[in-house]
Amino acid sequence: MSVALENRLTMLSMDPLTTTEEESTLAASDYANLTAHLQADTAGTMAGQRVVIVGGGVIGLMTALYLTRAGARVELFEAESLGAAASGRNAGGIYAFGRAIGEVALARASMDLWEDLTLGGLDSHFHRPGHAMIALNDHERGLLDMAERHYALAGLPTRRLTPDEAVAVLPGVSPDNAGALMGTTDGQGYPFTAVSSIIAELRAAGAIIRDHCRVQSVIERGGQARGVRSALGVTEADHVILCAGPWLAGFSESAGCNLAVRPRRSQIMVTERIAGMENFPFVSGNRVYARRTHAGNIMIGGGGPWEQDGYNVTSSYEALSFLGKHMSELFPGLAGAPIIRAFAGTVELTADHFPLFGPAPSMEGLWISAGYNGHGFGLCAAMGRLTVDLIRSGSDGVPLPAAVSAVVGEFGPDRFNARQGKQP
Repeated sequence: MSVALENRLTMLSMDPLTTTEEESTLAASDYANLTAHLQADTAGTMAGQRVVIVGGGVIGLMTALYLTRAGARVELFEAESLGAAASGRNAGGIYAFGRAIGEVALARASMDLWEDLTLGGLDSHFHRPGHAMIALNDHERGLLDMAERHYALAGLPTRRLTPDEAVAVLPGVSPDNAGALMGTTDGQGYPFTAVSSIIAELRAAGAIIRDHCRVQSVIERGGQARGVRSALGVTEADHVILCAGPWLAGFSESAGCNLAVRPRRSQIMVTERIAGMENFPFVSGNRVYARRTHAGNIMIGGGGPWEQDGYNVTSSYEALSFLGKHMSELFPGLAGAPIIRAFAGTVELTADHFPLFGPAPSMEGLWISAGYNGHGFGLCAAMGRLTVDLIRSGSDGVPLPAAVSAVVGEFGPDRFNARQGKQP
């Protein structure tokens, strides 16, 4: 098939050769600290405060949801259609297995919040079928063996599958596989219904949503963010949150830091409904990933450095051929399955592949939540909830616990100021 030492585990963001046991152990304690903190009820804690959110992707929408539930008066601006970049055009992965070790705690906490939101009535189709990462050679198998140790230290449950077990558990997988490792608690949702459900709750709660209305600038008075200027004029606010995703860099001057993100197209194709795949988990390997929808379709994606940078969201024959070829190698049992549609979105990449999250250094009341590197759908619940806490810590004098502050502090939006010239 491929060169024996080739690594095609593109969903394995954690480098098991450089990750330390100390980092992995810290991820477990970070998750415990986040979980204890996020159990607190924030209802009414921001009553009457005016918040403007710039960006109507899933990060902005989920942030608006938590702020509205906390009592804030939210006005959200979106330059195009709501959920139109990658937010409504992704495979819906909500998982921790495969993440870089520095993101595992947040990913696990976000999975728990997605579960709570779904039990509370959000139409997300969230469930936890697991994530199986499949090796096709001994080199990849060795990387998964090392990764298993680090994820265990991080507190993430996994299950090792022999090649024969993989064939039994994963319908249609190549019998020539070299084994698999599965994150047994990983989840997935359905972006299309989730985004629609969030929008419906926001409108019912009285949040103002302005789509097709581009924000031109952040208004500053006396070093404080006081609102935004758009085609509608001036909108006053006590806080402004930039959730502009691939368009974030245009606000660098207002934020006083280098908000460098690079836009990249990400493409997905969808098969017709396939019977007999009811227990199909999220799977990845051979440079692609796939999941089964609640309706029975298989969604297949696999963006990477070969994909086109920029804002083009048309599907390309080259990408669909790439996805089809590599998925057929990984799952010969799906070869020839009819493709009924394809779509593309835009993700934003940062230089270190971690989010930009926290207060802007040069303007009080200006907050950043963007740069999610294609992980925004999975992380948005935790980041939306933590945004409420960040704003309260800055305006109401309610400090974040030191352990939680240490976790989110790693993603400060000004961290690239010391690395000017390094491009994402």
